[in-house]
Amino acid sequence: MERQILIECGDAWFEFTKSRTGQLDFAGKVEGCISKSELDGFHEIASSTYFSPSFYIYVCDSLNMSPVLWIAPDVDVSRKDEFEYLLHVGALLAAVNAKDSLLAGELYLRRRNTFDQFTPLTQFIIEEISVEILFSLCFGRMQNVCPEDIPVVFDLAREKLSFDPSRESLEQAFMRYFKDKTVTVTLPLVGTQFYCWDPEPEVLERLCDNLSAEDLLGAASKIRKAKHDFYASLKTTVQAEPYNLHDVNAILVCIENIEAKICGNPGMEKAGHIRALAAKVLRVAKAKKMAYKAELTRLSGGQIVVKLEA
Repeated sequence: MERQILIECGDAWFEFTKSRTGQLDFAGKVEGCISKSELDGFHEIASSTYFSPSFYIYVCDSLNMSPVLWIAPDVDVSRKDEFEYLLHVGALLAAVNAKDSLLAGELYLRRRNTFDQFTPLTQFIIEEISVEILFSLCFGRMQNVCPEDIPVVFDLAREKLSFDPSRESLEQAFMRYFKDKTVTVTLPLVGTQFYCWDPEPEVLERLCDNLSAEDLLGAASKIRKAKHDFYASLKTTVQAEPYNLHDVNAILVCIENIEAKICGNPGMEKAGHIRALAAKVLRVAKAKKMAYKAELTRLSGGQIVVKLEA
């Protein structure tokens, strides 16, 4: 069958099909790259602006792109709900592909009404990281999400967790699940206001100060790439803090000091903590694990997000 609807998410491509009866279906991730010659005659449509790398000071490579929708000329997607779904689902696909459980959950929340109109498609897309999405939304964020309020996510996660509320709490289910599995979750830091780690020191802001108009485009492109690569290179540590007087399950996150690194002086600085609810699950599930493989994945004005392997 010829490809009908493609979504380009940076280097990753995803395919949807539409049957003669008008049924929209998700065909999955396309293996390999699609050449633009294969898209001759396709309609090129920019995805919605509800997700944009421009929201962030830094976003990891796999999410540093804007999804593009490619529709074959003989395919009709003019129905409002269908077009809206295709317009928004690209960013969700990219987040799941990057295993960014927090972003996938937040993108779902932003357009829940749209995604819920195509529940089977949405569940098929998020199924792989549904447990991690539920964990990030219900235990990682300061704004609690009640599991019953997101049944599209909760039903999938509950099945994978084998969760029986008559026998255990959801917290206990996560502890049991995480105990025997290696999981990757993205979590925002809390308590960042109590520490001095600065995501945008003045030394970085001054990089473009002396550019002439003639040099702006070329030089700005080089500076932009250099800044992105610099943030990507920042060492991030996520470690248990059993000596913490306020919480024996505390997990501390430190990130290299940016100004010191520019000056050639290596050194970590406290940036924040994993939220206590999430930290308790992680620490109880694997009490002997004292450090987590981690990386900085996103920075915005008020949020630091790390990806960690637990």
